[in-house]
Amino acid sequence: MIKIVYGSKGSGKTKLIIESANACIAKEQGDIVFIADTSRYIHSIKYQIRFTNSKESQISGEDGLIGFIQGMLEANYDIRFMFIDGAARMIGKEIGEMESFFNRLEKIAAKTEVTFTLTVSADYDELPPFIKKFVDREE
Repeated sequence: MIKIVYGSKGSGKTKLIIESANACIAKEQGDIVFIADTSRYIHSIKYQIRFTNSKESQISGEDGLIGFIQGMLEANYDIRFMFIDGAARMIGKEIGEMESFFNRLEKIAAKTEVTFTLTVSADYDELPPFIKKFVDREE
């Protein structure tokens, strides 16, 4: 499953995704991974969550991020939640250019028990259809 936290820059997406990740500890089974392109939030993430800074891990480009995700899932079958803050920055693409990334992530989600939650810096009306299909408008 893929979930999207969207909104314009500075709208509080990172705070929401951090709160969601931290809330998973008490109510969900399985391991949790949080990937960001900065260590700024490391102290906001509870210690039970595996935090990875994509820059320190030298993750770049779509193939790099997808490969990293697949590698983590191959190494740990207990991962049930992956939170990715700023995937567009990590892979160096604009939101509208990320259809291949989301298609690949959707295939990974379909064959695993992992729920992916990603932040996207755009208002709902600006989201391309390949991202809108993952948005829960009931939230």
